[in-house]
Amino acid sequence: MAELTTDVGKRLYPVGRLDIMSEGLLILTDDGEVANRLAHPSHGVEKTYRVWVRGENPAEKIAVLTGPITYQGVRYAGGRVEDLRVSGQRGRIDLTLSEGKNREVRNMCAAAGLHVDRLMRIRQGALFLGHLPAGKWRVLTAEEIRWLQSLQ
Repeated sequence: MAELTTDVGKRLYPVGRLDIMSEGLLILTDDGEVANRLAHPSHGVEKTYRVWVRGENPAEKIAVLTGPITYQGVRYAGGRVEDLRVSGQRGRIDLTLSEGKNREVRNMCAAAGLHVDRLMRIRQGALFLGHLPAGKWRVLTAEEIRWLQSLQ
């Protein structure tokens, strides 16, 4: 791991947010334009979350997450469900979204009748968490930096 250094007076921008009950990929940058391109929904950068859920018939309820959902007066576009694993009343899915609304995954799951036991962001665009341990960080690769620079 490289040592994190910043020039005096440079600001670091966190890209997006993770609530206190969530974990996973969090991007920090000193480039405000890059932060905006990654975070703002108009740029359509997808985020993938690994979600551990429980509820009655989770396989049936998970299908609800793919379509438009309204929960407590807020409309969510839905997402793409991948890597579905269900055992009894528990399930694990990778859910890919592009909106970025506050508590989006938790609210969508609640609308589907599922309780979120654990939530981890594992991807944002071409940036993957991989096997990076909790609390650790790494510098982006040259390829990842090129991808960021290609965002319009």
